[in-house]
Amino acid sequence: MPFKDIDIFVSAAAAILQGSDPYALTNFEVFYPLPFFFLFIPFVPLPPSVVHAVWTGLQVVILVVVLRRRALIAVWSIPVLATLLFGQAGIVMLGLFTRLRNSRAGGVALAFIALKPILVLLLVPWMLWQWWQRDRRQIVWFVVVLGVLILGSFVVQPDWVVRFLARTGERARVGIVASLWGWLAVFPAPTWLLSAVLVTVGLVIWAWRQNDFDCIATVGFLINPFIFSYDLLLLLDVLRKQTYVIGFVVISWFAFAISAMQSNDRAGALLTLATLGVLLWGKRTTNRGKVIVRDG
Repeated sequence: MPFKDIDIFVSAAAAILQGSDPYALTNFEVFYPLPFFFLFIPFVPLPPSVVHAVWTGLQVVILVVVLRRRALIAVWSIPVLATLLFGQAGIVMLGLFTRLRNSRAGGVALAFIALKPILVLLLVPWMLWQWWQRDRRQIVWFVVVLGVLILGSFVVQPDWVVRFLARTGERARVGIVASLWGWLAVFPAPTWLLSAVLVTVGLVIWAWRQNDFDCIATVGFLINPFIFSYDLLLLLDVLRKQTYVIGFVVISWFAFAISAMQSNDRAGALLTLATLGVLLWGKRTTNRGKVIVRDG
């Protein structure tokens, strides 16, 4: 159903304003932490048609500002189309995601992205470690902004964490997600779980040793047991060449076709693997260039 997700977000925000439990809404899948819905309180007084138009317009503007000419290509990818169709928050998160490279706004941006924690499961500890070494003010901003939002959530609804975890448990579908967890789920349960854990640990160690934002972000999506293909549009921040974005679009449609036939989202992980391949190729090319320069 078009604009299903933005309708859920605004309905949850309305429930908060009315003093009721957003996780008790009937016919709505409310699966995000309560402070996430604070972002949608300004939309509550507006009619649904206006909300849909404003939200879509805002996301299109952010997409163009962030990707510039690449936006004309990226908009045809399945993650972007799905985000616009359902009114998801991925493009807004993409705008915040790009600010993580900016030392002046990184802490605030990470605090707001963390309201949808599945997007930064691996990035949060890495970013905090980087800031601890370079700019500890960003840690203060992160803690203060996120702390205020979380504290406000407990004031509004003291039991929201219990309610949130109960609803999130209903959505635990790691066997069909767009990550290695979905791929490895084809094996028997004990083998699947053990192999997924071992591969996840190995990838985390490898990515951490690379000490590179793009690698950490990409591996973070690959090892995430809750990620879905529309969340992968954040990878567009990593793909800085138009040819790579064209590849992203083509692979997204190929993965969508496979997912439609299999009735799950596993094939979406092809986008993450392709992005990781681009990063590794870029590193290899850079290293070759350094060797040539030294030899010369």
